[in-house]
Amino acid sequence: MVETGIDIVEVARVQQAIIQHGDHFLKKIFHPKEIAYCEAKTRKYEHYAARFAAKEACRKALLSHLSYHPAWTDMFIVNDPGGKPFLHLDEKIMKILTIRHISVSLSHTQTLATAIVFFEIGVK
Repeated sequence: MVETGIDIVEVARVQQAIIQHGDHFLKKIFHPKEIAYCEAKTRKYEHYAARFAAKEACRKALLSHLSYHPAWTDMFIVNDPGGKPFLHLDEKIMKILTIRHISVSLSHTQTLATAIVFFEIGVK
């Protein structure tokens, strides 16, 4: 079975939340590896927004398979050495679902960020 999630978010909305709520917002939504990655970027809010969109897309794809709402930090994006993003899921999610393959794509401009996530879920 293949599940798909997609999301688009305004960069300014994520930027405003980060500025208004600071570390509380960052730690609630983003994994420390995501924070380190985004903070190292010149246009960090675009990168935060793309990762936020990926989390939303992930939740959309998985929600019908889970009996609970995963925490925002139960899923996070890291980049491989070549720069390709990879979606990591919390071990609890991985134990509940037999996920055979995960694919994620991120894109952003100065004003919008989008993400699409594909899961190939096997039968337990």
